[in-house]
Amino acid sequence: MIETQISNLVSRRAGKDSLTGSAPCSHIQRLSSFAPSSSQGLLSVLVATALAWGGMPMSISHAASADVAVQTATEQTPAPQHPVTLEEYLRLVVRNQPALAAEQLQVNLARADSRTARAFPNPSIAVSRKPGEREWSVQQPLPIFGQRSARIEQARKGETTAAEHARAAVATTLDEAAQAFNELLVAQRRLLIWQEASQELDKAGRIVRGQIDAGARSRYDGARLSLQQARMAMEVSKAGAAVQEAGARVAAQAALPVWVPRAEGSLQAGPTPKANDFDRLWETTSAQLASLRSAQADLDQARHKVELARREAIPTPSIGVTRVTNRFDGNYTQLGISVEIPLFDRQRGAIDHAGVEADQARLRRDAALLSAQSGLRTALQQLALRHANVVAYEREGLAQIAPLRQMAQDAYQLGRGGILDLIDALESITEHRIEHLDLVKDLLDAEWQLRVASGNLPDIQP
Repeated sequence: MIETQISNLVSRRAGKDSLTGSAPCSHIQRLSSFAPSSSQGLLSVLVATALAWGGMPMSISHAASADVAVQTATEQTPAPQHPVTLEEYLRLVVRNQPALAAEQLQVNLARADSRTARAFPNPSIAVSRKPGEREWSVQQPLPIFGQRSARIEQARKGETTAAEHARAAVATTLDEAAQAFNELLVAQRRLLIWQEASQELDKAGRIVRGQIDAGARSRYDGARLSLQQARMAMEVSKAGAAVQEAGARVAAQAALPVWVPRAEGSLQAGPTPKANDFDRLWETTSAQLASLRSAQADLDQARHKVELARREAIPTPSIGVTRVTNRFDGNYTQLGISVEIPLFDRQRGAIDHAGVEADQARLRRDAALLSAQSGLRTALQQLALRHANVVAYEREGLAQIAPLRQMAQDAYQLGRGGILDLIDALESITEHRIEHLDLVKDLLDAEWQLRVASGNLPDIQP
C-alpha cells in the first residue's frame, strides 16, 4: 500500500516537474546503485521517477532556450541612412548596446531565483538491507515557520532590484550617448561656420584681385590673401576631421562602427528656468530618478534579508515514514519527526551580517538622495547661467556681425583700410561665431544635465 502511495506521489511530482523543468533527484540516482534485487517495486518507482523528471533532454531544452534568448537580445537595429534626431539616436543606442542587453538578462536571472524560491524542498528516499531485515524510508522537510514565504518575498525584491539596476544602466548609457550626440551636432555646425567663412574670404578675394587689377592695390595684398585662404582651408580640414571623430564616437555608442551618422537638432536656447523650479522638479525627481529608485530597491531587499536570516535560523522539521520488513517481527511502519537542535549555532552571525548590509544600503540610499538634490540644484543654476550668457552674447555680439562685414569691405574698396584690416575683420567675425557656438554647446550640455538630474529621460527599454 505504501509503495503504491509513493508511486502516485512520484507520478504527480513528475507531471508537475515536466512543466517546470526541474532536474532529477540526486538521492535517487545514488540509491539505485545499491538497491536490493528483491525490491523490484521500489526500483521501478525510482526508474519511473528518473524518467519522468527528464534528465538530460530537459537540460538540452533549457540550453537551447538560453541560446535563443541571447540571440534575440543581441539583434541589432540597422543603421539609418537619414539624419537622426536625439530621440531616434538614443532609441538606437539602447536597442543595440550589448552591455544593456546583458544587464537586462540580470532580470531573467532574478526571475530564475524566484522560481527556485517557490519550489518545495525535495524528499529523500533511503534503502537499506541486513540479514533478516529490509528497510526503506522517505523523509520530507517541512518549512512551516515562514522560511519559504520569506524566500519568495526576497526573490521578488531581487527581481525589483535587478529591474531598477537595469533602468539605472540605461540612464547612464543615455547620458553618455546624448553627450556624444551633442558633440557631433556642434561639430557639424562648427564645420559649416568655417566653410561659410571660407566662402566669405573668397568673396573678399574677388574684391582684392579687382583692386589689384585696377592698379589700386599692390601684389602684397594678393599674397597676403592667398596665405589667409590657405590657413582657412586648413581650419576647414580640421573641422571636418573633428566631425569624423565625433561621428565615430556616436557610431560606437550605437554599436554600429561602420555607420557615418549625421545629427539633426536645434541649436536655439530653450526657456529660461525659474528660481522656484527646484521644488516643482524635486517632487517628480524623487520618484523617477533611476539612481534613487535603484538605491531604494537595494535598501528594501537588504532589510528583508534580515527577516529572511531570522526565518532561516529557525530549524526546519522533517517528517519521515519508514517501512521495515523483518523475518521474525513481520512487517511494520514507523512514523517520525526530526529537527535540528540550535544548541551551538543559532545563526546569529548570518543575522548580524544581514543587519550590517541593511545599514550599508541605508547609508548608500541617503548618499544617493543628497547627491540627487545637489545635482538638481547645480543643474538648474548652470542652466540659468549658461542661458543668460547665450542670450546676452546674441544680443550684444552677433547683432554686429553683418554691419562689421559690410563696413570692412566698403573701407577696403574706398581705400580707407588695408588688407590686414579686412582679414582681421573677417577673422573676428568667424571667432565671434565660434565663441557663440561654444556657448550654445555649453547650453545644450546644461539642458541635458538638467534632464538627467531630474530623471526626465526618454522611456526606452532594450
